[in-house]
Amino acid sequence: MATGRVLLYLQLLHQLTLAQADDLQPAMDRIMASGKVGSPMTSDFKKVSRSVRSADRLELWRRIQLASLHMAVNVADHVRALALLLSQPSVGVPVYAHSTAARVAIESATNVAYLLDRAESFDLRFARGVAFLISDSDQARRTAVKVPGNAYMPAPGPAATRDHEELMALIKRAKIEIIPNVKGRPKGVRVTPDTDEAPIDVKTTDLVHAQYPDMPAVYSLMSGVTHGMPHKLGDNAWFANRHAHWDTDPLDVGGSVLAAANAAHTMLAAHAWHYGLEDDPAIAATHARIARVDAAIQRFARDHVQLPRPILTGGTIV
Repeated sequence: MATGRVLLYLQLLHQLTLAQADDLQPAMDRIMASGKVGSPMTSDFKKVSRSVRSADRLELWRRIQLASLHMAVNVADHVRALALLLSQPSVGVPVYAHSTAARVAIESATNVAYLLDRAESFDLRFARGVAFLISDSDQARRTAVKVPGNAYMPAPGPAATRDHEELMALIKRAKIEIIPNVKGRPKGVRVTPDTDEAPIDVKTTDLVHAQYPDMPAVYSLMSGVTHGMPHKLGDNAWFANRHAHWDTDPLDVGGSVLAAANAAHTMLAAHAWHYGLEDDPAIAATHARIARVDAAIQRFARDHVQLPRPILTGGTIV
C-alpha cells in the first residue's frame, strides 16, 4: 500500500499512462480515415499496383498492413492494461506484472516502427514486411504441430502447415526472391534485384535497442520478469528474521510506464507518417507525456534514492 509522496508519484504515473491509452484509439481512427493523397501509404499502394505480379503483391501488401494494425491494437491494449494495473495505488500496485504489460507494448511498437520505417525505401520496407510474414507463419506452424488432436478437435498442425505453404507459394508467384542460407532454409527476402536483403530471422532485442538507444537495458530488464528469471525477480525481495518479503519498486513501475509511453508514441507516429497525418494533435501529446514521465521518475529518484558520495582523487571525480 503506497502512501505520501510514493502515492502521489504512482498516481501521476497512472494519470499519464491512462492519458496515453485514451489517445490511441481515437487517433488511430482519425489516421485510418484520412486516406491523404500523396501520403507514403497511397504512394506505396500505387507502386505495388504498378509492379509485376501486382495482384499477388497487393495481397502480400494487404497482409503486411493488417499485421501492422494487429500490433497497433496490441500496443493500445497493453498500455490500457498497464493503466488498469496502476489504477488503485492506494490499495496496491503489482510487484511484477507491470513489466510484462510494458514489454508487450514496446515489442509490438518496435515491430511497427521497423515495418513502417520512414528512413527506408518502399522496396526495403516491403521486403521487411514479407520477411515478417514468413517468420510469423513459420512460428505459427511450429507451434501448431506440437498440439495433438482429440475427439473434439483435429490436430491444428496440418492446417497451419498448409497456410504456411500457401504463403510461400504466394510469394513465389509474386516474383519475390527468397534467399536461402547455407542449409537451404529461407534467411532473407529481396523484392527487386537492386535492393537490400531483408532478414527473416530478426531479433526483437536488437530492434528494441536500435529503436530506443536511450533505454539500453529496459527491454532486457522487463524480459527478466516475463521469463521468470530469478536474477531480476530477486530485485524486489528482501529478507528479515528468516522471512522473505516482496515489494513493488516505484522506480521499476516508472521504467514500465516510460517504456509503455514510448511504445504508444512510436506506434502512433509510425502509422501517422504512413497515412500522412503527422499533424494529428495526439502525436505531439503522446510525445510530451514521455518527457513528463521521465521528469517524474527523476524527481522521485532524487528524493528517495541515496546515491554514494563521489570519490575525490587529486581533484578529479572517479
